[in-house]
Amino acid sequence: MVVSQDQGRYSMNNLPAGNYTVQGIGNGFQSKLTQVALAEGKPATADVALTEKQGDPLPNGWIRSPGRVAGNELDHELQPPNLPAGVGKAIVEQKCGQCHFLHRLTQMRWSHENWEKKIAWMRERIHERPGAVDLTDQEEKTVVDYLAANFSNTTPKPDPNSRLSRTALQGAAAKYIAVDYEIPNTDAALHDVTVDPRGVAWVNQLNQYKIGKFDPRTYEWTDIPLPPGPRKIGVLDHAGPPVRGVGDTIWFTEVGNNRRWFSFDTKYQEFTSYPAQAGFTGPMTGNSIKVDPNGKMVWSTTRNRIVGLNIQTKQFVAYEMPHFTQTKQNPGGYGIDVAGDGMVWFAEREANKIGRLDPTSGKIDEYKTPGNDIPRRMGSDWEGNIWVGFHESSKLVKIDPESGKFTYYDPPTPNNGAYHMVADHKNKVIWVTLQTADKIARFNPKTETWTEYSLPIVESDARRIEIDPSNPNRIWWSGDTSSHLGFIEVLDQ
Repeated sequence: MVVSQDQGRYSMNNLPAGNYTVQGIGNGFQSKLTQVALAEGKPATADVALTEKQGDPLPNGWIRSPGRVAGNELDHELQPPNLPAGVGKAIVEQKCGQCHFLHRLTQMRWSHENWEKKIAWMRERIHERPGAVDLTDQEEKTVVDYLAANFSNTTPKPDPNSRLSRTALQGAAAKYIAVDYEIPNTDAALHDVTVDPRGVAWVNQLNQYKIGKFDPRTYEWTDIPLPPGPRKIGVLDHAGPPVRGVGDTIWFTEVGNNRRWFSFDTKYQEFTSYPAQAGFTGPMTGNSIKVDPNGKMVWSTTRNRIVGLNIQTKQFVAYEMPHFTQTKQNPGGYGIDVAGDGMVWFAEREANKIGRLDPTSGKIDEYKTPGNDIPRRMGSDWEGNIWVGFHESSKLVKIDPESGKFTYYDPPTPNNGAYHMVADHKNKVIWVTLQTADKIARFNPKTETWTEYSLPIVESDARRIEIDPSNPNRIWWSGDTSSHLGFIEVLDQ
């Protein structure tokens, strides 16, 4: 996606040969679709006219929940969904609702094959819920058929232009390009992205036992299976969120039976496994992972504790969150980052708290947020401040690491679902995903100036973002439920 400049002119460069569809959108109007064949080494031209009205705007909101920012952690506030009629509805209402609210499954769009895997995975884990009654084999088949018929990957999607701007972009907001890529397997679920020193993107796939590689120079997608482990893998075992480490290395956990973490050399594509030592029990994988800047430790959240790996000794250590110790309720460990002073900061999504771990003493301090804010992910800046996305209240929050003081900033777009922050140490700006608005925003803390950039598709579900180390003007994103990834590249820095 490009933004037209003076006199409505636009250009797209470095495209591979092939057949393209071009459409113009602006000022509440759009053009008809124009087909363009691009031959190798030859330019092509497409003129468009904004003769049709842009489709109705889609209110900002969680996936398949326009108008409601909240994710599934607040499903308890809602009445049960009105499921479509059909054979299987009663079984879904009776048995699927034993373990989770039914809104979650109504937001998914999967193939029949992936619904089979999901329901098999649920049956693998139903013993974890005391008193829950398992499906019979016949009920499993009926439920899969019902869900695949009503919540399929072929279900019509909202108008792809329904969250794009309806007014002419001005200034810095018009100085960017955006690339969106849909991978071959629409069931994959690309939850997190990281980028290696050569500008190649790497993602985990929640529904595949693989990591994915996307090269923006060739537009080539590659699946790389995880190496076999000592135990039989579960139906939906998968790689956890990836994060860039030292040099060509990325790190990620393995979610499932094998209880191990990995480092992966992106240049030579070699895995190194770090299995949990004998006697180390309890959860060891979660939503986010971070490598300490000193290169000695890797840290991850889990639902109720912080887990660290000493890279040299290959030993794991864990620190229970005080909220869990005191209440025995799940605090929902989520985002994590390591500040310049070595302190490990993390979000407790369910408890609405921010935690700080001192790895030297093992002491954890917790800071309550003002309300039902749902803190998600975070990043530290060039001054040591911690920046967090308050998803439900749609705020960017700065935390002073010395005093614990919270300072709040409101992006221009309301109901934006602020999700993940990344600090650009070179340009002294903060990047944030506005997940429920299909935007990525740039914030200058010195001038308190915002610039927002729309993504090319609706319900992109962009969550984690990453600054490209080979091009700091390029910000990568990946979409969980959309199975898309891509980047924006700003042209004014």
